[in-house]
Amino acid sequence: MKKLRLIIVVFAMVISMQLLIAGGQQAAPATQGQKLVVWSFTDELSGMIDEFKKVYPNVEIEFTVFPNDDEVYLNRINNTMRSGSQLPDVFTGERGWFRQMIEAGYWEPLSGAPYNAEALMGNLVEYVPDLSRDAQGRITALSWQATPGALFYRRSIAKDVLGTDDPAEVSKWTSDINKFYELGEKIKAHYGGQKFLLSGYGDMSEFIYNRRTEPYVQGNQVIIPATLVEYMELAKEMRENRIEAGAGTWSPPWFSSMADGSVFAYILPTWGLHYVMKPNAEPEAHAGNRAYSGDWGLAVPPAPYSWGGTWIGINRNSQNKNLAWELVKFIGSNEQFQEHWARTTGDFVANTNVIDRIKSDFSDPFLGGQNHYAYFANEVAKIDVSFIGPWDFQIQNAWGDEVELYANGQKTMDQAIADFTLAVKDIIPNISNVIVRR
Repeated sequence: MKKLRLIIVVFAMVISMQLLIAGGQQAAPATQGQKLVVWSFTDELSGMIDEFKKVYPNVEIEFTVFPNDDEVYLNRINNTMRSGSQLPDVFTGERGWFRQMIEAGYWEPLSGAPYNAEALMGNLVEYVPDLSRDAQGRITALSWQATPGALFYRRSIAKDVLGTDDPAEVSKWTSDINKFYELGEKIKAHYGGQKFLLSGYGDMSEFIYNRRTEPYVQGNQVIIPATLVEYMELAKEMRENRIEAGAGTWSPPWFSSMADGSVFAYILPTWGLHYVMKPNAEPEAHAGNRAYSGDWGLAVPPAPYSWGGTWIGINRNSQNKNLAWELVKFIGSNEQFQEHWARTTGDFVANTNVIDRIKSDFSDPFLGGQNHYAYFANEVAKIDVSFIGPWDFQIQNAWGDEVELYANGQKTMDQAIADFTLAVKDIIPNISNVIVRR
């Protein structure tokens, strides 16, 4: 899972070893004295490693987290792999940029002997392993999660403004971009400009980016679809009309607005519910000091999208690949582990057998008892990753920088696009032309 710049993970893992080895799982091989070195940009793997060690108690795991602010983690991986280092044995990548690592051949291919990852495909959400395929079509990494998106809204504001907090009725206003903007105007009028549709227009960026149908990088060109220009215009209109509160995503005001009741909606994927909304919107309840208020609901966003996701693979230079595969396979496909993880954390997992088994009876008190799992099970079928490329993270960051300057009136549209063009040519090798469709 991403979890981008701020991850708050507190899980108590209580499952027994007997549960984990149930259901026909083979006994753990002899691992006396063996050690794995694991690197990640998120500490989320810590709880997963604890569960793995219940099955492989003799394995020592040295786990290190390197946050990816300013691409610190990505640069460390690049430098380490270019040096031919055997360590780490296992490392993770994030959807926004892990295609760079795949194209560079950093991960050991997992299709074919001795790993035979293709045999796992029937039990996994198809796009998850498929997105890690290299130029030869080989799976290179797995993930425990799929990350379809949603819109989380305050039920109390919905009742005030729309007269209902029913997710189906609210979705009529949130699933269409024009109705969504109209809802923002209604919120502004109802509260005299003291409450807002969004904390910041940037919350819309992920479903905007997911509306494209082709890669950004095509040969020696970067092609920006017209939908991104429309987003730039919409961002300016929202800011000028005070439909949004002016906060940047991941900024302190953005986080604090989740708790102060001033913002109607946050557009986040599966992991956003558990690692962003709960600990920031209702921190006392998240810490177990009181019950959740149930003042949040889940509705349909203006367009389907997925956001983030963390993949885990084996260093092609590792001298401990067989044991490394056991960890990757356990996290990325083991049904018993993933069901326990889903039921304990609420995270939306990638194993389709687990999804089918638990989706009908899920309920989350943060969402007023709403079943988010059934919603995500439906949305995951809409995910299209055919356009994902290795430079998406950098391109979208560069575009977002110019959207902000344009929305604040610091640049004209033409200036913003010209500066974006220069930035992209500086960032991506061998780009001779940037086409922005308008």
